[in-house]
Amino acid sequence: MRPSLRSNHFILEAFDRDLWCPIAQTLFHAADIAALRAILEEDANDDPELRHCYHLDNHQLAALAARFGVKFDRSEFASADLVIGLFRWHPLSEAPYLIHTGYELPLLLDGRKKLARMIHEYPPMTFDGEHRFDHWVAEGLLHREEVIEPFDAPTKGYLGLRTVFYTPKGEEWRIPARELIWRGCRKGWNEHFERLEGMLFGYEDWQNDWWIDQKSQRGAFGGLLLCCPVTAAGLAWMETAGFRALPPVEGPAFVIASYDADEKDQLDALMREGLDRVAVARFNVGGRDVMDFIDLRHAGPWHVSGERIRDLNRSLLGPVVIVARRHDLVSSERA
Repeated sequence: MRPSLRSNHFILEAFDRDLWCPIAQTLFHAADIAALRAILEEDANDDPELRHCYHLDNHQLAALAARFGVKFDRSEFASADLVIGLFRWHPLSEAPYLIHTGYELPLLLDGRKKLARMIHEYPPMTFDGEHRFDHWVAEGLLHREEVIEPFDAPTKGYLGLRTVFYTPKGEEWRIPARELIWRGCRKGWNEHFERLEGMLFGYEDWQNDWWIDQKSQRGAFGGLLLCCPVTAAGLAWMETAGFRALPPVEGPAFVIASYDADEKDQLDALMREGLDRVAVARFNVGGRDVMDFIDLRHAGPWHVSGERIRDLNRSLLGPVVIVARRHDLVSSERA
């Protein structure tokens, strides 16, 4: 059974508090979620879907191994300061490269990560694991800068935000460079700012490409995430336009639907409704820009006058992306 956001797949992890990063993980499926809740006992009382991260003691680890057949023996690891964690599988777990989160310290020391940012509300005036980072600052391998931003008034007991930056020695320039990026995004964050920040962190170009595409699919750069079916002529028009606009409409009206990356059946349905439809295009638009011709109180799909394509193109946020094609649908029907 392939993992999904709706399946009960979990990751069991060994976290080394000396290296301050995970050193081993295994994936398993909990068909009986009640049995897993029983192992976690009162720790899971306020978490019916088990969305939190849990630290397991030896008794809980043994019970989990026995009930679900998970092979995970902490005695196999040399570190004496291990924490065994349990959390739900997330799609980012299948990224085609190592995402830096949780691995910042070893990647900084290895030179693969060029900038790390640790941000938290204070008090306390420290983040988890800060002593391990500062150990290497004292050793002269890392550079450190701290920024304190007080709130106008205390919020839920917190007085403000505290950010600590780390870079390998010689990469200190990346900290003020990131500040310039944040000054420039005051009118809105977008994929270009995301790419620049990723480059400062030390990600490669192809890694930034993958990350931005994933965020775009979730509407992470603002606006409404919508989609519409297109004809062969419309698809050719978009290719010529560099996928920066939706094509002219071949009729009095066209169909728009909300987009959900996990709802593949919806994309298939949009293409099945017309023999001339060959693909589905995904796009972001400003919500206020479409409120006068799309009733957002209803989930859609919406049938919109063809003249409105110009209004949509004026409010596009980022490129148009093809997310489904008819030949994929035909292939799946024959399988």
